[in-house]
Formats: sequence, C-alpha cells, structure tokens
Amino acid sequence: MRALLRWLLLGGVPLGVALAPLACDDSGYPQIIVRPGDPGDGGPSFDATWPDAFPDGDAGDPDAPDAIASPVWIGLTPNPMGDGAPKPGDVIAARLGALALGARATMLRRTPMELATDEGMNALAEEATFFSDRGVVLGFSLVIVDRSVAFLPPELAEMPWNAPEVLSFAHASVDAAFAALGGAAQFVVLGRDVDIRLAARPDERAAFELFASDVLDYVRAHPLAAPDIRAGVGFSFEGVSAPDPSFLPLLDASDVAVASYLPGLGGAEAGPPSDISAHADTILARAADKALVLESVGYPSSSVVGGSEEKQALFLETFFNALAPRRDRFVFVNVEGLHDLGSVRCGERAAVLGEPVDGPYAAYACSLGLFTEQGQEKASWKAFLNGAAAFASP
Repeated sequence: MRALLRWLLLGGVPLGVALAPLACDDSGYPQIIVRPGDPGDGGPSFDATWPDAFPDGDAGDPDAPDAIASPVWIGLTPNPMGDGAPKPGDVIAARLGALALGARATMLRRTPMELATDEGMNALAEEATFFSDRGVVLGFSLVIVDRSVAFLPPELAEMPWNAPEVLSFAHASVDAAFAALGGAAQFVVLGRDVDIRLAARPDERAAFELFASDVLDYVRAHPLAAPDIRAGVGFSFEGVSAPDPSFLPLLDASDVAVASYLPGLGGAEAGPPSDISAHADTILARAADKALVLESVGYPSSSVVGGSEEKQALFLETFFNALAPRRDRFVFVNVEGLHDLGSVRCGERAAVLGEPVDGPYAAYACSLGLFTEQGQEKASWKAFLNGAAAFASP
C-alpha cells in the first residue's frame, strides 16, 4: 500500500485523476485538498480508452448519458493495513491512501460506548478534523444497533426503545458526537442494518420506530449540527428490497434513505457480482422520493462465500457503471474498505456481533478490502480508482 501511495503521488496515475493539489501540513504529511472546483484543481482527466459512461466534461457528447452531472460523494473506509492495534503511522498512511485513490468522502462510525470516554471523543475529533481540513465530506453513523446487536448499557438493555432513559442516553450520545465532529458531518445515520434486529425481535418494532423518530428530530434540531444536515435510519440491502414492516415508517421519519449494499452478507454465498442494475432500481423504487445514502458498499474476495478477487473487481466496475445513469438519486456512497481485516481484527469484529470467526459472516466482512491486510493490491483497487475518478466532479 505504501508503494502504491508513492506511485500515485509521484505520477503513476495522472494527478488530475487521483489527486487534487498537494501541500504539506504542520505534521509534514501531504495535505490532499479534494474540494471539487478549487482553483487549479483541474478536475479529473480521462482519455479515449475510458468507458463512455464516465463523464469527460463534454456536456455535448451524446455518448455520455451522465454528462449533466449530479453530486455523488464517493467515500472509502480507510482501515489500516496490518493486524491488531494499528500504529499511528499506519492510520495516517491508510487515510492518505484512501484520498490518493480518489475518495472525497468517508463514513465515520462510533458506538455510544466509544463516545462515552474522553479518549473516544478525542479520537473522533481528530479523525473528523483530519478529513474536514482536507475538504472530505463526512457522514457519521451512530451505531446504536449493528445488525442484531444493540449497543446499550446493561441497565438499559431490557427497557423499551422509547423509554425516557434510553432516549436520554441516545441524546447524550448525539451531544458527544456533535461536540467532537464540530458541525462537519453532512449526513447522520442511526444504526446499521437495523432490519436484522427488527426481523428477529418484532416486538421491538413499534418502540424502535418512536425511538428513531425522536432521535432523528433531535439530530436535526441540534445546535451543533450542520445547517443542511440530513439524517436517516440504516437498513441492509435485503431490508430495503424485501422490507421489514418498519421500513416505511422509518423511511418517513428520515431525510434520506440509507442502506448498506453488501449483497449476501451473512449467508453461505455472496450474491452475484453483476446484478447491480436491477438491485439499484429496486432500492430506488423502495426509497420513493428520497435521496439515497449507501453507507457501506462492497463484495468479498473470500472463496469461503463464493467470492474472488476477480468477482470483487467486477462488482465494483459494474457498480460504478450502474451508478452513472442513476446518479441524480445517490448522494453519498461509501465503499468498504481499504484493507482486508487480519485474523485478530476479524475475530474482534465477528465477536462483537456474536458471529463465529470461521463462519460466512466473517469470511465476507473481513475480505472486503481493495488491498490485503499486508497491503498487497487486489484487482479491485483500480476499479475503485477509476470509479471514484468518474464521479470526481459533481
């Protein structure tokens, strides 16, 4: 990964495609300024070998159906290479690597427990400042639910979602998040794949709907929120395409429709890597008139769930091609992630959700990276680079 970063910075890819102008901040690290339209930015450059579906700046080209461009912020989760607790240098390298690949957005995620300590608050503030200072559009996910698991203190775990104590706890978590974010987040997501839990615990649906409506209102009215903030409840692709009965009430309470797009996650086999156009149309239909945030997009390279590096690259190529003619509805897309998870990190991730480390969930979720855990490139890194460049100018 470090070799790739040097290659991108020193000209292996035209700087107009991969990077905005470079400067150095006080730390000595390159400062990658990615605000679209900055003077001297030049925007993305393309040559005649690129697919016509990728915009080339010529609004009169009849072969470019998306020449009239709508903003789509393309993000990438910059999880560092290696295993175990990452070193600070690896964290910085991963962030810069994501920006060098063309990411102009990222989704920051925290559980309420992580926001309950000074260390957690300081870490979120540092991360948000790093990205916002470089013009990166931020989304923030308050992971109070992740699939079937609720992240609540033990004394609140058995209370209804709309109990005053639970609402107060959620409000305090929002307060802490906004204090750290400093108004930088443009999108806020409540929960991740919440339909998984609601399907398993249908008795919680009504209370969760009241809870979510209250917390989203609290987010929008918060004095530290960005003026144009948009908030929504996070569903899985399966929960959107074959929605849980709570989907429509929660969509009504949201400013944007939010979903992850990890087809087949948790099952024995990953979904087909090229059915994306049909899936995108299904999501659009279910979202009604709402703009869409895809807070997590990816495909596994693990053969345990039927994936491969070739299928992963095909998935991303097909995804970006399908996104181009539908870009007027998608406002924020975050790809998972920069590196695969090593055995320790993978085990930690699986354990948090009560999944076996040798099961299909772990095989899928831990092989989503564009690079291996050691930083070796997979075919998907270039698919992301090309796709991000295609959407570099709103």
